Amino acid sequence: MATTEPIWDEEKQRQRLLKASKLIFLIIMIYSLCIALIIIGFYFFNFGNNWAYFTVEQWILSAIVLISIAIGLEIILIILFILSKKKELQSEKKPTYLEGKQLHNYTIPANAKGGIFSKTYILIDQTHVLNLRYQMILPYDLWGQK
Repeated sequence: MATTEPIWDEEKQRQRLLKASKLIFLIIMIYSLCIALIIIGFYFFNFGNNWAYFTVEQWILSAIVLISIAIGLEIILIILFILSKKKELQSEKKPTYLEGKQLHNYTIPANAKGGIFSKTYILIDQTHVLNLRYQMILPYDLWGQK
């Protein structure tokens, strides 16, 4: 029997991509704030050239390199996220078949994930089958609230 339930690994991968993107953004913001403080110390408070271990030019060059790398990583993460979403949408658009009959899935409640489901197959006509999935037990009842 064919199933159209989402694969949990893909959802976890999407969550990891989003977390990695947020982490990269946070690191870049903190580094940019540090560079701004170094530039302010150099130009406005006249602390001198070597008070921040490197010269101002070296700090600015390192910020440019780090931000360029981060932008490249963000673009890669966004592309991976979009491709995984597109793959999910394409798998939803493809009709699934069960024993040569087109399978139509209906989940109660809509978009429910996790827990225990009852599945009922109802023959509509010679070419269509309805799959009713009813969520019997919520995932929170099984594993508790996380």
